[in-house]
Amino acid sequence: MPVQNDEAPSFIHAARREQLVRCAIELIAEVGLAQASTVRIAERAGVSRGVLTYHFRDRAELIEQVVRSVYDTGAAFLVPRMRAVTSPRDLLLTFIGGSVELYAAHPTEMAALTAVYAEGVSRAKHRRHTQERSDVEAALREGQERGEFRAFDVGVMYATIRGALDAALVHIAGGGSVEPYASELQTLFDLATTSVRGN
Repeated sequence: MPVQNDEAPSFIHAARREQLVRCAIELIAEVGLAQASTVRIAERAGVSRGVLTYHFRDRAELIEQVVRSVYDTGAAFLVPRMRAVTSPRDLLLTFIGGSVELYAAHPTEMAALTAVYAEGVSRAKHRRHTQERSDVEAALREGQERGEFRAFDVGVMYATIRGALDAALVHIAGGGSVEPYASELQTLFDLATTSVRGN
């Protein structure tokens, strides 16, 4: 008599959901969010629309999972690098340089996320984006408290960094190279944030 594996159904369910999210990412990156219907996503995955609606209650839930998956990819790429540094300055430079490298390493995921946000999904209100903002602003404040960074408005500085990284994403998506783009951004924000030495 075969051994009953209670984990098998949930594992299969998770694997199928992951497959469907991956197909959605690829399709959205290719044709945009508006054209990525549940029917087309199911077709790409080689399943019926009923299978897709079994795993996701509606298209909105699937798109939410797409966004989460892309952020998870970014976290897996960036977090180990950021944990390897200790100072706020190095954390900031790692975040900036690593983000540009991320865009080049995962163009499909970045294209899908860009397409989702371009269709009216609010990045500013998404939990994962607000967490990024909170983490970067916390590092900026810590740098100021340690005397590594000069006095500046943390919110404005984060918005400027985010804007520069958005421009970097456009640059990479257009076929541009990581270098010297990444190192130039690192130098730019190092000069913009670092306190005047010797004072």
